[in-house]
Amino acid sequence: MSGSGQPWAARFMPRTVKEIVDNEVAIGEFIRWVKSWEKGPPEKRAAFLHGPPGVGKTTTVVAIANDFEFDLLEVNASDTRTGRRLNEVIGRAATQSLTVFGRRRMILLDELEGVSGREDEGGIAAIVSIIKETRSPVVLVATSATEGWEEKFGPLREISLQIEFGPIPFSDIVSRLRSMAKDVGVSVDDEAMELIAERSKGDMRSAVNDFEAVARGKQHVSAVDLDWLGERDRQAYTPEVLSRIFSAKTVREARQALSSAFITYDDLFEWINENLPLVLDDPADLDEGLEALARADIHEGRTKRTQEFRLLKYMFNEMTGGVAMSRHLSEGSVALKQVRSRLAGLGYLPSAFTISETPDGILVRPVRYLGNDWGRVNSSLKGLGGSWTRGEGFWVIPYFRPPQIVWRYRATWHSRRVRKSVSERVAAKCHISTAEAIRDVIPFIKVMIENEEMEDKIAGWLELKKSEIKWLRS
Repeated sequence: MSGSGQPWAARFMPRTVKEIVDNEVAIGEFIRWVKSWEKGPPEKRAAFLHGPPGVGKTTTVVAIANDFEFDLLEVNASDTRTGRRLNEVIGRAATQSLTVFGRRRMILLDELEGVSGREDEGGIAAIVSIIKETRSPVVLVATSATEGWEEKFGPLREISLQIEFGPIPFSDIVSRLRSMAKDVGVSVDDEAMELIAERSKGDMRSAVNDFEAVARGKQHVSAVDLDWLGERDRQAYTPEVLSRIFSAKTVREARQALSSAFITYDDLFEWINENLPLVLDDPADLDEGLEALARADIHEGRTKRTQEFRLLKYMFNEMTGGVAMSRHLSEGSVALKQVRSRLAGLGYLPSAFTISETPDGILVRPVRYLGNDWGRVNSSLKGLGGSWTRGEGFWVIPYFRPPQIVWRYRATWHSRRVRKSVSERVAAKCHISTAEAIRDVIPFIKVMIENEEMEDKIAGWLELKKSEIKWLRS
């Protein structure tokens, strides 16, 4: 196949808007801004696309330039850092709406986070000047993954249309990887595909790169092939950041921990929220900590509604300093208590496992072969953020666990997909909405299908698959 020697991230890069996954609202807003140039320069002569890495910001610009037949002048701002160099590269081009061949021009300044207004000899000021004089659409792209980026790009944000891109949903990443697997002729186990999607944390580029790393040159990929893939560097530093926040003695000390975070502040908020009950084991402390997080959430909501990004400093103060100052009587991590409680809830005596605390987390090793019970124990400990170490025969449960919303979402994904399929069939037969089908009809079908004669009739009526019948009987 053509392009088989290319990296898969380039080979499967969307060429048109229709091929881009998710972020429909952001893309629609960007298209409307591009179309507004047909009547001359709009009020906002630049569009500022921001969001976490690997969610399609640059890809969207390239695809829309192709769709609308723009001549795209693409400049890496990290390589063209000084004001003088920026003016040399794009200054003159920005004052011309057409190329020498008569095509409309669009200017893309990518990786803008590589430019800092002070050290880079007026780079930000030069871009502001170019935007004010431009006769061609200027698109700025930056990764909003570190604290202070709003302040750093304040002059640019004031004169640009703000367009935020979000992480790619888990299910959309799985669908794209399945399509790629079919195209390259590789069969992939469901568990392996979902693990790659989960590890990507909404980063499509990372998912594609990981998939290529484990699948290139193979005919089949299983979960075992993913053993050597670790979590991304940006997540590896997060427990250290959390430790600094939770152990801080002052608001200033807690706030400073944000500078070492390699994840977005939204993701860090979820990490803090997930681990707060593990650190604040005193009820009064936990209540105070949750109040601080609630206030942080309110400030973020106001920021997004009003686009007044200076309000984010209050969010940062509450989610770091407010949480740190909530610790008065709490003794520390309760992860060990949770592990013992979880195993006892499964019906095991304390002697069934050896449990020890290590620098990497809580180590849980069964003293005997678990047989069919292994899956039940694994699922339960995974709910605490644990992972099974293949070849070593033990689980490791970290003291600070990643937000479990992704795990919970993935654990119920198949069930929800089957429910959607069944509800759509019921809705079509009964001429009702899928919500009504789920609420009013399916509970009765679940009872009726327990009868073997009714099972055949219902399966025929709704044209059910075996997996759907199994779901109804579960």
